[in-house]
Amino acid sequence: MVEYSLTLTNKNTNQISRYILDLEEYYENQPASFFTPIVCNKIRNELQSQGSFHINDMYLQIIIKTWIQDIKEGYRDSNFVLDLPKINHRNINSLKESGNQEIPQLIYPDLSDIEPKIGALPPLDFS
Repeated sequence: MVEYSLTLTNKNTNQISRYILDLEEYYENQPASFFTPIVCNKIRNELQSQGSFHINDMYLQIIIKTWIQDIKEGYRDSNFVLDLPKINHRNINSLKESGNQEIPQLIYPDLSDIEPKIGALPPLDFS
């Protein structure tokens, strides 16, 4: 087994999170098959628990794609510097936000000034 490491630095706070992975020879040659959604969420949870930032799906995809490419090219250490939003991870599961549920006021168009330019129907030519 070969050890691969991922180091994630938050640009805002300079906090560093690290994840270490032991890959067998098969997964070294086919790293994309190792990174299942379960493994990706485990990596996300571990990185978020080490630092006080949130990794959304877009950032997670960037991290995993780049890490797969680094493993294919033979790099053992991958470093990322991302601008991640800070969160209070103790209260993240109790966060309830339903959004703005008000129905907007309807705006009816003013059609009083609209008139045809040359009549109701275009001129017909029967020649």
